[in-house]
Amino acid sequence: MDAGKDSVEKMLQDRLMSAEMLCAMMQNASKGKFSKNDFDEQFRMRIVVDGKEMMGFDSTQDEFFSCVARTSQCDNCGVLRTKLPKMLTCSGCRGMHYCDKTCQREHWKAAHKTMCTGNNVSKDAFRVGDFCSKMLSVLSMGVDADHETYVNADHSRLRDTFLKYGCRDHIYMPVFQDDRLMYIPMPLKFVVYLVPGSPQRDVMRQEFNGSSQRVAMAMQTKVKDVKDKYGVLFILKETFVMLP
Repeated sequence: MDAGKDSVEKMLQDRLMSAEMLCAMMQNASKGKFSKNDFDEQFRMRIVVDGKEMMGFDSTQDEFFSCVARTSQCDNCGVLRTKLPKMLTCSGCRGMHYCDKTCQREHWKAAHKTMCTGNNVSKDAFRVGDFCSKMLSVLSMGVDADHETYVNADHSRLRDTFLKYGCRDHIYMPVFQDDRLMYIPMPLKFVVYLVPGSPQRDVMRQEFNGSSQRVAMAMQTKVKDVKDKYGVLFILKETFVMLP
């Protein structure tokens, strides 16, 4: 995939919900329990990706997307690489990455075998999820004295936002609005409205109950079926970005 800004923006625009679409979907799924005022309150605390303040210095949006494209992170141990060689990629969903075969086998047995899919429709959604997750990691980056980048810096845009709004027990939901990628923090009690079925909701409440030190991300993506009709796919992913 071309890592240029335009191609990335097209991918995000094609696959992510807009803020208005997400609000309407949550209102409908909650049968009115989730209101427009609820959404507006959460939207006020959004993180807007504009390429500024990346890794401790001002950057253009092109530079930001280029950095994200070069970044890969092991979905099992969290090791991050910003340079070659790139990590192993799951051949099924194309949205999970591993630093070696050992991590790939461990993650497959622990979790990924229940969610991996070779369906072309779902592959697109997994790739968007991978990109949005990497963007959060880049936003948390800093540069050390040796000019090496590292995640979870003491002074980063994400950390400042977390401290300002105190969204510790929230799940971040990416949307594409006004030609910008945004992450909207949502309390778990609202996100569960989008999860089909009571058993899945109970599991989600147990696993994402605000006790984790890592940022969780949930996406409601737009996908097309074989008849070229739009549907939605819900993806939940715990990132390696740490909460302050």
